[in-house]
Amino acid sequence: MRNLILLLIAAAAQADAPKPPSSEELLVARLETAHFSESTTPNAPKGSLGATIGVDPVTKGATTYARTPAGTGLPAHWHSATEYTVLLGGKGTLTIEGKQSEVTPGSYFVIPANLVHQLTCAAGADCLLLTRRGGPVDYHFVK
Repeated sequence: MRNLILLLIAAAAQADAPKPPSSEELLVARLETAHFSESTTPNAPKGSLGATIGVDPVTKGATTYARTPAGTGLPAHWHSATEYTVLLGGKGTLTIEGKQSEVTPGSYFVIPANLVHQLTCAAGADCLLLTRRGGPVDYHFVK
């Protein structure tokens, strides 16, 4: 009985939580008003932040700002859906399927589903990314 009550309370809290807007309707996002919070991404470096801008109502793919601390990054991983990203600030090294590319502000990259990739933010400045996902966010880390 206690577990049922806790489950109902959790469901009610989730139902009352603000839902991100649809990314398929009129939407103007501004970096200076984004609501950043500590990243919940597995293996994210300490100090990583994220702000959801919107979610596609059909694919459930999120559009987010992400801030990664200088000199850090996520371990190599892949996703089940395509990822579309622009680097807004900082610089780093993007590795896709073992091939490295240097990225700087304004760099745009499309990472098709199932390709192993990793972005390592260079020392000196945090990396700021804007990413749209082609489907629900998932992470499959390579060991």
